[in-house]
Amino acid sequence: MAYLIAGYIKETLSSDEHAELDNWVCANLENQKIFEKLTDPENLDSWSKWKEQTPRGEVLDRLKNKIEFKPPKKKSRIHSFWPYAAAACILLFAGFYFESKHPATRKMEAFKQLEASDIMPGSNRAVLILTNGDKIVLDSKKNGVVTSQDNVSIVKSDSGLVRYHVNSPADYASHEQFNTLIVPEGGQFRIQLPDGTLVWLNASSSLKYPTAFQGETRKVELVGEGYFEVAKDASHPFFVNSGNNQVRVLGTHFNVNAYPENHLTIVTLAEGSIRLNGKTTLKPGEAGIVGQTGNISVETADLEAALAWKDGQFIFNGTPIKSVMQQISNWYSAKIIYQDNIADHFNARIPRNVPVSKVLHLLEATGSVHFKVEDKTIMVMK
Repeated sequence: MAYLIAGYIKETLSSDEHAELDNWVCANLENQKIFEKLTDPENLDSWSKWKEQTPRGEVLDRLKNKIEFKPPKKKSRIHSFWPYAAAACILLFAGFYFESKHPATRKMEAFKQLEASDIMPGSNRAVLILTNGDKIVLDSKKNGVVTSQDNVSIVKSDSGLVRYHVNSPADYASHEQFNTLIVPEGGQFRIQLPDGTLVWLNASSSLKYPTAFQGETRKVELVGEGYFEVAKDASHPFFVNSGNNQVRVLGTHFNVNAYPENHLTIVTLAEGSIRLNGKTTLKPGEAGIVGQTGNISVETADLEAALAWKDGQFIFNGTPIKSVMQQISNWYSAKIIYQDNIADHFNARIPRNVPVSKVLHLLEATGSVHFKVEDKTIMVMK
């Protein structure tokens, strides 16, 4: 792996070697951290300066000693030692070629460019629009009761959650009144509806819902992406409307991806049972894909990838570049420009709480794509 990482830095890997490195990096979080550490531009700079300031013979002897070092059998010592031995291997494999026009230098310059124009990850951000049209910016509000309306208290907590608490059910207004929670680009938020249903809203999404459910059904309207854990109530079925599509449930866990720009709706079921548009029933582990004409296809779902966003991760399992970059665009509030046509699919597991340079750096490890960042614009290139 040290040979492959050195080859990645030098831009000498074949397509098969790139695939092998990509698989290793994506195998687990520990490998990902090691790759980031060993290809970090600051580390490459420090290793290069150390080599330049040390006689060549002494450099070789010290590196060889590190590689031949036999650590104790204790697991913790082995884990702490491994990156240093790998770093030594990388410098040997790279042949100390850190001169001005070498690919390694260009690679370091590319890393620094990504970091110089870095974009920070999203956070808990949302705007609440009340029945009377008043707007409340939730991320600027302190925890506690935000406001009250029609005997319903709206409470914000410090974990990016707003809750609706019914104070006096007998004193509802004579007709349903609606609020809308809007999550902008670079944001996420959770809401607990008056019936106890929990909803996670992804970036560039909104949810319209009544301040108190009345009548025989519970209905909400979604734009964008939301994950629902519906409170069970067999006598009051729950409906999620997104455009012309409708999901009917009694109590279950599912994700709805209905961004308008995708021109389709993907409903992924994690638990329970739901019906799409009154005609197709999904089982746990299935995804229903609704096209513009209303046609529905059912596929085996990649639950881990579909629900990763709510758990603070990007998970790409053979994901096309357009889908990858749409997720990055929404979370980092960045504009995407394609300078080349890239047909590759990507595998990666990346935390969503890191700067965009870390995400792009790992995607570049595949060797099939490169990026440039300027003024919150990400350019995608071969």
